[in-house]
Amino acid sequence: MHTTYRLQANELNEDFINSLKALFHDKTIEIAVSDAVAQQGENAPLMLRKAGALAGRIKIGDDFDAPLPDFDEYQS
Repeated sequence: MHTTYRLQANELNEDFINSLKALFHDKTIEIAVSDAVAQQGENAPLMLRKAGALAGRIKIGDDFDAPLPDFDEYQS
């Protein structure tokens, strides 16, 4: 599970910590902190990637795993 929160540092309080505890219970979690810069103003929406968005658009050739002729001398 991946959840991203974007908030001002002065908005952190015990309620936020308690909501994390309620959401994740006894699981081990990782918290990363970075200085977020909004691209289109301070209230820019957070864009998340959707898994499978390119499904069916990427084609891999049948010979993808075939040896490359450039490496023949190294494969002998």
